[in-house]
Amino acid sequence: MEMVMNQAASAPSSLERPSPAIDPWRAMARSLPSWHRTIAETNDREELAAALAALPELPPDSLVGLRHEQARLIALDVLLIEGFVRHQQPVLEQVAQARLERAAGAVAERLGMKPILSYPLYIRHNPQSAQGLRSYTDLPAEHRFIRMHRFIEDRLDEVIDGLQWIVDSTAPAAAFVEIFDPLASALRRINRVMAGFRSPVRMPNADFMFGFRPYYDPVLDPESGDVLLDGPSGLQSPTFRIVATLCGYEDPILDGWTRRIGTYHEPVVREQLENALLARDAGRSLRDALSGSLGVANDLPHLHPSYRTHIPLLLEIARAGRFITAGVEEVARDAGLDLGHWPAEAPASEEVSVSEAWRAVSRAVAEDPAKREAVIPYLVLEAMLFGFHLEHVATAIAHIGHERGTGGTSGVEFLQMALFRRAFPGLWVTDLAASMRPEIMAAAATAGVSVD
Repeated sequence: MEMVMNQAASAPSSLERPSPAIDPWRAMARSLPSWHRTIAETNDREELAAALAALPELPPDSLVGLRHEQARLIALDVLLIEGFVRHQQPVLEQVAQARLERAAGAVAERLGMKPILSYPLYIRHNPQSAQGLRSYTDLPAEHRFIRMHRFIEDRLDEVIDGLQWIVDSTAPAAAFVEIFDPLASALRRINRVMAGFRSPVRMPNADFMFGFRPYYDPVLDPESGDVLLDGPSGLQSPTFRIVATLCGYEDPILDGWTRRIGTYHEPVVREQLENALLARDAGRSLRDALSGSLGVANDLPHLHPSYRTHIPLLLEIARAGRFITAGVEEVARDAGLDLGHWPAEAPASEEVSVSEAWRAVSRAVAEDPAKREAVIPYLVLEAMLFGFHLEHVATAIAHIGHERGTGGTSGVEFLQMALFRRAFPGLWVTDLAASMRPEIMAAAATAGVSVD
């Protein structure tokens, strides 16, 4: 009896059964890889136009009553089609074009987001089975792209859990020690995957640049060329934004993008992003935990051109902890990328003024073994985050060169700005980090080894 009742409870109600009008859209989305291949071989889009013209109207009420996961999958299908059509530009009759635009608007409205394929839909909510995965092409590189980025997102979730554990703890220093190795391991694994993405075998550049990346193009204003809707981009990932706020990163550029990408997410994720910013501003971050333990205010900028002077030491620590992969610096150098170059789009900044309070703290920490030990995890975490940003820059330069990003930014130069961000600037603008180099290097070398 219990089994029968459970089966009945799990059976979908009539409202949960998608409308038959959805089936042709779903079939069309699944057939996009074959359409991509056909067009690449023949350059003929007439049959595609005919197939699109045969799609039925997708009434807005066909999405009412569906479970959220069902509606999300339908949105993925419809918005994939929208991106495919926008890139391939088959000649559509006005009625077919209008039907597609209404369908895109309906699925986006159902999820409370912009009517364009987003990174979260394409990466996080894409079925991961070989049979269920949605893609624009049948290129193995695109399938790897989706799964590799999903792996990174899942590891960033682990990082978020660890950082949140520290921030919420009544004893942050002890919590930091407890979670330190898993944090190091998760970030190290992320960086290895990004390095793998640079492999021309796993990710042939032609497949990426000319195969599936063109489908990510943003919607531009035809007259001004301004970006109206961002294409799917890693900039839309909410996970690193939350990592940043938990660490305490704070600057107008990062905060502006955090709020901007919210519109490409469902309302629940928008709320999470906004709550993360509010929590940081209320003093709930690692930056504040550190300042509280040292008894000094947060009065230093998190983004500044003078922070280029920290890069050599951060590189040393990152190498010692294997937070960067072999060859990553060569990738940047071979592309003519100067890691210490302050990006043109970064704001001009006044000289950093180091308060006497920070100088006094630096001296006190340097003279107290217990305090030195307490700040080491923060310094090593900074190197982990620096390594993450450097791997990201190197991967972008390897694949897109100096092309603009699909999120509407300058691409690599915008990403390079992250190398000038410090979660804990007070530890670096004084001589403290340099004076502790041997201890930091030793801690980095053993970080995460036990759980790798």
